[in-house]
Amino acid sequence: MSYPAIVGFIMMLVIIWILIKQKTSTIFAFTVIPIIAAVILGKGPQDIGNYLTKGFAMTIPVSLIMLFSLPYFMLMADTGLFNGIVRRILKRISLTPIVLTVLTLIVSIIVGFDVSITSIYLIAIPLFLPFYKRLKMDPMILMFISTLGVIDTFDVPWSARMLRSASLLHGVNNGTMVIFQRMLPAQALFTVILFVIAIWLGIKEQKRLKKEYGESFIKEATGKGNIEDIKDDPELGRPNLFWTNVVLTLLVIAALCFLTAVPTYYVFALGLVIALAINYPDLKQQNKVLKKYAASLFPVMPAILLSGVVVGVMQFSGMMKAMVQTLVAIIPASMGPWVYIIVAIFAVPLMFLFTNDTWYYVLLPIVISLMNEYHVSPIVVIATLFFNMGAMLTPIAQPQIYLGIDLTHGAVTFDRYAKYAFLPIWGLSIVLLVLGLLTGSFR
Repeated sequence: MSYPAIVGFIMMLVIIWILIKQKTSTIFAFTVIPIIAAVILGKGPQDIGNYLTKGFAMTIPVSLIMLFSLPYFMLMADTGLFNGIVRRILKRISLTPIVLTVLTLIVSIIVGFDVSITSIYLIAIPLFLPFYKRLKMDPMILMFISTLGVIDTFDVPWSARMLRSASLLHGVNNGTMVIFQRMLPAQALFTVILFVIAIWLGIKEQKRLKKEYGESFIKEATGKGNIEDIKDDPELGRPNLFWTNVVLTLLVIAALCFLTAVPTYYVFALGLVIALAINYPDLKQQNKVLKKYAASLFPVMPAILLSGVVVGVMQFSGMMKAMVQTLVAIIPASMGPWVYIIVAIFAVPLMFLFTNDTWYYVLLPIVISLMNEYHVSPIVVIATLFFNMGAMLTPIAQPQIYLGIDLTHGAVTFDRYAKYAFLPIWGLSIVLLVLGLLTGSFR
């Protein structure tokens, strides 16, 4: 094992340990530890500065999205938009835990077609959290099912993951559709399984609630008589502007889906300033609510931004390439034809050592090159290793996880989320691998 690989593995293990055990702040782990690792590798200030510049270039867009999107949806919550939706739904359907978990998955998948993890969390969690609280359901289930919606929409042809993968298919026209069609049979079956899981989680919660609170609890908690209990903020609520805010939010979502040339953060910025002008035309009140929302941006937004330090040091110091070469070299030569399957089996825990870019641009090319020796085509390798689900367990790969957690208002913490979701997501990754092998997508 090379020296850069040793330093890289130790750095990542230390960071993950700190995040899970909450030994220090996330921003400390992201800011200080990678720089120490770079110094240990003998890198000077100029090299480190270059790594930081390139790393921040990857996380600044996500940070800007959060800067405007989080206040936008918090403003909509204050105006009573989500309360209004809850009241209207409760008038029309009996909202059992099973219905709620299925609805959570459906909305997460639909929103996920704009290929923004941020949008899924920002829309699904604030929309459904009041329901989960009313039914005394664990908000962790909301966070987990929203994450399943993210994973299920990884492979839409216009996603960043698909574009990264298509760039590895040299000489193939319309590579994103080629990969998508290859994965479609396994993906279709996988989606059915996700709905089965959502139903199972709903049934499990319903049994728990009946046991703890009695048979009549669910009916009482969602009954029409309790609709009046859902009250808007007396100062900030704008029930008379409900449909105006609905239309504005739908326009923002439509712009995210169809105006892909416009930066996402600008769409949210424009939506925010329009929402402020419509709902709170008084400038003093605008400043008051913005100061209120600013408190929710810290320390989540700095953590998202500073994850770029980890990304930059790992990817551009040569550390990640050395780590990948070490991992591939561990696999015995006799198992050469199955290297890509072995990597897929351990993909979820491996993602604690990777970022999305290093997974697609460092690991995949090495595995593709190795599998060429055994006449396994690049499209098979890419399809098999495409669903790096472990990314949804580590904020280094997907810093938006912090956003989803923050939107639960303290009901979910990162360490609890990681412990809850790790084995299920790893199990789902292996299930998808088996489905791909059975349908021929991954062989």
